[in-house]
Amino acid sequence: MKYFAPKSLEELKDLFLSNHDLNILAGGTDVLPRWQDNPSLKPNVLVDIKKIPELIGIKDSETDIKIGALTTVQDLKKSELMKLKFSSIYEAACQFAGVQIRHRATIAGNICNASPAGDLLPGLYVHHAVIEIYGPKGERRVPIHHFITDVGQIALEKDEIVTAVILPKSTESSLFYKLGLRQSMAISVVNFAIACEQESMGTFKTLTIAAGSVAPTVVYLKSFTDAIFNGINADDAIQLVDDEISPIDDIRASGSYRKSALKNVLKHTIEELYVR
Repeated sequence: MKYFAPKSLEELKDLFLSNHDLNILAGGTDVLPRWQDNPSLKPNVLVDIKKIPELIGIKDSETDIKIGALTTVQDLKKSELMKLKFSSIYEAACQFAGVQIRHRATIAGNICNASPAGDLLPGLYVHHAVIEIYGPKGERRVPIHHFITDVGQIALEKDEIVTAVILPKSTESSLFYKLGLRQSMAISVVNFAIACEQESMGTFKTLTIAAGSVAPTVVYLKSFTDAIFNGINADDAIQLVDDEISPIDDIRASGSYRKSALKNVLKHTIEELYVR
């Protein structure tokens, strides 16, 4: 195996131009166990991008914050900015696996893994995250709901990497909910995030909900939120969720349990928001 560790995006660009079969290594919390279980999956050329400083850190600006691709989940958990402005992502980071994994797992790795159960994803969806991508052809940006296209599938070319996640600032507050088989170190049976701004008690100015583990990708529950905006009560509106999700049976839960759990907890959460 050939190993490279570029120290800048320009060095990485040169590697892309001279090699056509690069495999990128960042935190490695997902790919390393796969290679260990199946050595035939190990790549011929490995590029370790952990030494590229442009990919690390959380930068605040007037209109948005920019999170470097290699920023770890632990970094998100320690960030006062994330806690104050993007609490659903902060809460997901707090519930993310164990300490050792949080110190290695990166925000871009969690996104690019494209698991429908990824805990950071619902919060990124409701805050309308934009993925910044870099390659030999230059830079481009893609909304997260277009970037993740299916289970394990993303809109990233072989000669591109994710460099940052951009979160537009807003006046919304947000929350994250996760149902697992235990409190920690558990893959979500169901998770969701809500971002909203309330005009008065029981009235929403904005409301966005994204749910995970109930479809091939995280899904926006738009029919449900539209119904709430149109004055339909939560008991009736929650029934519209059935047409927006397609949960599967697996070793963690049945599809019917996932559907029931999501509807029950989401309805209860919305009713609590009504009286805040």
